[in-house]
Amino acid sequence: MRLKFFSVLILCSICLTGFSAIRFEASIVSENYFPKTDTVKNSGNYIWIKSVNGVAYRAYAAGPENAGSAILVVHDFFGVTPATMETVERLGRLGYRTIAVDLYKGKSANTHDSALAFMKAKDRKETDLILQAGINYLKRPGRKLASLGFSAGGVDAMKANLMDPEAFSATVIIYGGDYDKIEQASIEKLRSPVLAITGSLDEWPVQAALNFFANEKSKSIEIYIYPGAGHAYAQPLFLNGKNYDPVATRVTWNVMDDFLSRHLKN
Repeated sequence: MRLKFFSVLILCSICLTGFSAIRFEASIVSENYFPKTDTVKNSGNYIWIKSVNGVAYRAYAAGPENAGSAILVVHDFFGVTPATMETVERLGRLGYRTIAVDLYKGKSANTHDSALAFMKAKDRKETDLILQAGINYLKRPGRKLASLGFSAGGVDAMKANLMDPEAFSATVIIYGGDYDKIEQASIEKLRSPVLAITGSLDEWPVQAALNFFANEKSKSIEIYIYPGAGHAYAQPLFLNGKNYDPVATRVTWNVMDDFLSRHLKN
């Protein structure tokens, strides 16, 4: 089995009071890290989740329904795309009951302009209803929850956590920003650790992570910055694949799997 080595800047703060935890490490990732999940396809399906106002919303789901841990995925600004489905299916095969809420209500984009139009058309109140419906679907006694958001979905993944902070055990934000701008009264409710992963060439999420690190010293955040990667490196639709980086994507899964295992399976 061949291994590849990549330098990754890791900044970790576990309820720290300063920046003393900044360090450099090497990340070791096998080309065969996901040999099983790469060969098994179509393990997910669409379901309907009902909001408190009785409206049913679509979600893409995978994983055992009786799993002890569950993950709420929030898609990027393209919507529920093949990349979103693959994320849900991978997490489902790792043993988590996983759903990706559909904030575009059955629509998805394959161009930047159409994605931007869908994102701008989102209604904040309805988005919150959909997120809450996802939480209510996944939540059950004794089950640990995590939220996971990509790009524009990162801030919504954090907001989902803050809707029911006692229920969540972790949040993962992948090249997402603006969560550092959430009002302080809401951030005060955060009880669980946060993992932020991004590329070094992506200023928006890098700055958001560093701002959160600096301003929320009582919170737990781990930040992984992959060198040389730009925005949306795990989404082949972004910029027609110009930024897509399969190696950075594999490293991201490595880091995320470790984080989720520590906080959902222990």
